[in-house]
Amino acid sequence: MIKSSIEKLAESIGFDYAFSDNCVQADLINGLCRGLSGFDRDKMETQLYYIVRELDDPSKDILLQVADFIGRNK
Repeated sequence: MIKSSIEKLAESIGFDYAFSDNCVQADLINGLCRGLSGFDRDKMETQLYYIVRELDDPSKDILLQVADFIGRNK
């Protein structure tokens, strides 16, 4: 698969956004979620499987914290 220049920078861009304000961080997450929300249920489950498979343990821990916080603050 040929990667675009932006795909090659995804990790670096994500890291840089960690130092942005909460609105920019939310925009980043909202954009990813908006793109993923277009998948049908089966494709979404498959895509989430592939995403989680590529995450490192610190990223999984942060995402679990985010999900827990969302669950407690709906």
